[in-house]
Amino acid sequence: MTRAVVAMIKGGLGNQLFAYAAARAYAIRTRRELWIDDVSGYQRDGYNRAYKLDQFPIAATLASPRWRFGDPKGVHHKSMRSMNKVLPQVLKSYLAEDTDLTETQLTGFISNRLVVRLNGYWQSEKYFFERASTIRKELEPPAFPDGPDADMEARLASTNSIFLHIRRDRYSPRLGSGYYDSSIEAAMSTLGSCEFHVFGDDLDWARQYIDFQGAPVTFVTSESSDELRDFRLMAACRHAIIANSSFSWWAAYLRRHADKRVWTPNDPGWPLKPASEWTKVPNRLEH
Repeated sequence: MTRAVVAMIKGGLGNQLFAYAAARAYAIRTRRELWIDDVSGYQRDGYNRAYKLDQFPIAATLASPRWRFGDPKGVHHKSMRSMNKVLPQVLKSYLAEDTDLTETQLTGFISNRLVVRLNGYWQSEKYFFERASTIRKELEPPAFPDGPDADMEARLASTNSIFLHIRRDRYSPRLGSGYYDSSIEAAMSTLGSCEFHVFGDDLDWARQYIDFQGAPVTFVTSESSDELRDFRLMAACRHAIIANSSFSWWAAYLRRHADKRVWTPNDPGWPLKPASEWTKVPNRLEH
């Protein structure tokens, strides 16, 4: 039988990208095939989120029902998780992320089992740092057809553009305006002339409370609520001011410009670690 690793995919798009990236790097490192469980993680999803990785050129195969995790609250899943907690590492067939541990919990995980399962968000670039170029290539969002979105993408990539991402609707903890004001000031001090492009779920709040210091600003709306459209446009920008969000984390990380600058909250309120070269900005959180 083929040696394989099965990754449970769950959460929104950004979390799906993290789960894939960590599992893909692990599969390469341990010479395993990567299988994706696209079902179990959504059996109890209270936000009606759905699997989106099928729209990316990923290198993985969907797991058969036999190798899925099963209902996260079900007896089979719970017993599998409990049993593996007491096994020696080389005999483990299941690894659940512990956010209190370092990245070596996965990068140093060695199992002799033919099939191992990974359950976690793994929100750190250290889980896949050595395979960053492969990950970026496989997580390139689908291209726009010729038209206004493709033209806008080209403009964003060719100008001194900065995306600024807002997450506030049904979201906690939230970033206050002070973080964004400080990041804008730092960006203008560092880059000089620049253009801001605001994406997110509460553009009215951004219009009212964020001070863009007279710089050109565009509030990017998406009538169809197409998050992949927003994601690709955000990724096209040369620089970024991200929210405490895995979605904007990946939009900032995906494409490498030689002079790229990213500003990120010092305390995101989540176990979401900034990439090593990003600038941390002091912030307060609203609960």
